[in-house]
Amino acid sequence: MKLNVKFSSLYASARKMGIENFIDFSVNLNSIPIDIHVEPLSSPKGVEVPISAVSIDPNSGIFSYQGKHIILFIPDHSFNYEEALQNPKEKGNKFHLTECITLSKMRASGRFRRYFATTNTNGQFEIFNSSGERAEVPLSVCRNCLSQLNYKNYISNRQVFNEFTLAEFFKHYETKFGRIPENVGQDEGGYTEDWQEVSLTYRRSVSFRCEECSVNLYGFQYLLDAHHKNGVKQDNRPQNLKAVCKLCHSLEPEHEHMTISESYRSQIENLRRVQNIT
Repeated sequence: MKLNVKFSSLYASARKMGIENFIDFSVNLNSIPIDIHVEPLSSPKGVEVPISAVSIDPNSGIFSYQGKHIILFIPDHSFNYEEALQNPKEKGNKFHLTECITLSKMRASGRFRRYFATTNTNGQFEIFNSSGERAEVPLSVCRNCLSQLNYKNYISNRQVFNEFTLAEFFKHYETKFGRIPENVGQDEGGYTEDWQEVSLTYRRSVSFRCEECSVNLYGFQYLLDAHHKNGVKQDNRPQNLKAVCKLCHSLEPEHEHMTISESYRSQIENLRRVQNIT
C-alpha cells in the first residue's frame, strides 16, 4: 500500500535550524546515513539550549553552559526579520548577558522563546524568519542586563551601552569565571574513542562503588556507569567524572530520558538491601 505523506511542515522546521539541502530518500535496508553537521558553540549561529541547562555563576552573575561562559540570543525574527535586516541594532532582538528583568518577565508570562547560546565575540549573530531566510547581523546588548550586572558602572554611566563590545565583555569576566576551561570538547558531540577504557579505569579507581548511594558493584560492573558531571562527553578529566549505579545515573540532571530495565533495577535494589543501604 502506498502512503502519500506531506513533509512541508517538517522541511520548514528543518530550515529554521539551518538545514538548506534535502536529500531524497526511501526506506530500505541499503539507505546511506546522512552526515549532519552541527555548528559549534563559538559560531554566529550558536547552539540551541534548554534554558534549564543554563546556569548563573554565583560569583559574577553571568551565564554559563557546560562549564563555559556564554551569552543568549533569539535568532527567530519571524515577525520583524525585514526590519532587523534594515536596522539590526534597533529592531533586532537584544542578546542577553544574565537573568535580567526582561528574561524574568518572559519566563513568568510563558513567552520564553527558543534561546541559542554562543561564545562568539565578533558581535555578529545569525537570524532567520519563518520562510527559512537567514542572515548575519550585528545585534545590540540588552540594557536591562547591563543594569543587572552594573557592567562597568553602567547605572551611573549609560555611555557604556554605546561602547559595549562582546570581546571586551568576555575579557572583563575572564579572571572572575574560574570554571572556564580552555577547551574540554564543548563543541564536539559523542564520546571519545577511548571512552570504554577511560570509564573502566575510573570505575576501577573507586573500587566499583557508586559515589552517590555507595552500593558496591564489584561483582556487577555492568551496573555501574561513569558519568560526566558537566555534561561534556569529551571532557574525561578525572575531576569531571563520577561513578554512579544506573539508578543514581538516571537521577542526574538532564537524564530524565534514561530508562532502566526491570532486571537491572531489581539487581541494584537487591544489592542495596543486602548491603544495608537505604
